[in-house]
Amino acid sequence: MREALRNKDIRRVLTGQFLSNLGDWLLVVAAPFYVWQLTGSALATGLSIAAEMVPALLLGPIAGVFVDRWDNRTVMVAADVLRAGAAALLLLVHSADQVWVLYVALALESSFGQFFVPARQALIPALVGRGSALLSANSLAALVGGTIRLVGAPLGGVLYALVGFGPVVAIDVGTYLASAALIALIRHRPAQADRRPDRSGAKGGALARFGAEVTQGWAHVRTTPGFAVVFGAAGLFLVGNSALTALLVPFVSGTLRADARTLGLLLGALGAGFLVGAPMSRFVNARCSMRYLMMGSFGILGVVFLAAFNAPDLVTAAVLFALIGPPAVCALVAIDTFIQRHTADAILGRVSAAYLTLQAAATLLGSLAGAALGQAWGTGATADLAGLVVVAAGACAILIPPDRRTPPDDKPHLARTRPDEPHEAEIGDPHPARTRPDEPRQAETGEPHPARTPPPT
Repeated sequence: MREALRNKDIRRVLTGQFLSNLGDWLLVVAAPFYVWQLTGSALATGLSIAAEMVPALLLGPIAGVFVDRWDNRTVMVAADVLRAGAAALLLLVHSADQVWVLYVALALESSFGQFFVPARQALIPALVGRGSALLSANSLAALVGGTIRLVGAPLGGVLYALVGFGPVVAIDVGTYLASAALIALIRHRPAQADRRPDRSGAKGGALARFGAEVTQGWAHVRTTPGFAVVFGAAGLFLVGNSALTALLVPFVSGTLRADARTLGLLLGALGAGFLVGAPMSRFVNARCSMRYLMMGSFGILGVVFLAAFNAPDLVTAAVLFALIGPPAVCALVAIDTFIQRHTADAILGRVSAAYLTLQAAATLLGSLAGAALGQAWGTGATADLAGLVVVAAGACAILIPPDRRTPPDDKPHLARTRPDEPHEAEIGDPHPARTRPDEPRQAETGEPHPARTPPPT
């Protein structure tokens, strides 16, 4: 992972991710507790969570269009500043009749986040290329995510108990602004041509053309070999995973007969597993094909889930929860890298947004199904079903076609700084697709890089 860390811009992106995500996780515990304290209503508390989920479903594909049109760095800075403003609205909530302001603030914060994440996903390959450094960067991002999982929610609960809701919100606002300042220092600038929307084949007025752009991300998923299966397997995993998440509290209180401290211990063990899995993912992804990696990761995860939710005691459960982390990180890093390597820059924001929309939809479906079936069938039977759904995700991955062996480019595609300056692809090694000395390189004819799939026509 040191390969990616040598890139100063990547260090800024990852530090910004850490800061902004840390602020998010501080509120994961603090916001629902604050709503409960003000209202004493389980419904009102649940709505605070729903307020953050709905924007991902509604805005994801639309946000992807603008991410592909605009400079990714600018999108990330603007999203962080706007999220800071939305979070600051939480400081206005002091009574039960003002809780609606909290819902609006959380919805706005989540809405602006739908622009930040696909912009970051699109910016990383522009900074490090699509070779081994991309895998290193994604593994580092997973390491950051694991660290936040380990400390974010528990820290939010501790801070809320010690200093109250207002200071937690102030810290959240500060992390967004610090992230924006760091990302603003990124030196990479895209060529103007890279930001022009592809409207080939689009007919009608501006609204019809915009609609065509919105659907291009999902069209790429539907028509590019392997994408539909990867998305389908990921969707099954996310449904099963979120169903199990909905069963965590009943499992801890009913099966283990423990309290909230035990839940914190299990989440800490899960975060530790993610930390261990992040460097492991770099090694595993470099040596396994996408098909076998996802089959193995989801298959192992399903088995571990089944064992964890049938654990007879806390020690066994904690060990099994830690074992969830490594295969989960390996699969998630593989999916991110697969999307980035096999999608053209022109539509990478939309395809990343499509994946985020899938995550939100699957998470919502799994959470609702887990809660409803847990109530009807009991925690044990529902957890077993959810574990089998994750195993099915591994079985689905067998349909992923064999990896294409075209070597990905290790070099980032830098923007031209002067009109007469040659593009990096024109001054580097010969393009792999060039078979004769007199044959023009793809970079000179405007065709996309071979490691990227062109947008559908």
